[in-house]
Amino acid sequence: MNKGRPDTTQKTLPTAPQMKQIRIVPEMSFVLGNPPEPDRDVAQTIEFIRTVKRVNPATEIILYTYTPVPLAGELYEQAKAEGFAFPETLDEWISAEWADFSQRRSAHLPWLRDPVRRKLRDFQWVINAYYPTLTDSSLSTWKRVTLRALSAWRYHLRVYAHPIELRAAHKFLAYQRPETSGF
Repeated sequence: MNKGRPDTTQKTLPTAPQMKQIRIVPEMSFVLGNPPEPDRDVAQTIEFIRTVKRVNPATEIILYTYTPVPLAGELYEQAKAEGFAFPETLDEWISAEWADFSQRRSAHLPWLRDPVRRKLRDFQWVINAYYPTLTDSSLSTWKRVTLRALSAWRYHLRVYAHPIELRAAHKFLAYQRPETSGF
């Protein structure tokens, strides 16, 4: 997420190989889909994640979609300009629509169009199969090899769309990513 500091990626990337040298599994979280150009933001962040994984394949990657916070700033102003608004009354805060938003945020972000949302979701399936988490002790070597083999062509060719076979493999192999599924 670009927080207005140009040196953020230059400072983040060197930590990955340093942690690899001392055998620490780093966990890096990324916020994608920032307005006003969510498609460009997603594409650039995906490329950066691929770079991080090249430097240290053990890096755990956690992806989030940008959700506004009610604080003055450029991103919040851009989100409002795209049609986002927080509830203003108690009834709006407890409405079914807002409850749904709080559980499935990306489905209700006006600047995050379906093609961008799908690309983000599909990339997550591919990267999690190509680089299965190291912290899932129930994931055996053969399961890791299977996931990587099934996803290799997609990862190398950057074909993320409709990874039906990877979704099936995750389910069949009972792969539960700790950062999203718990232990």
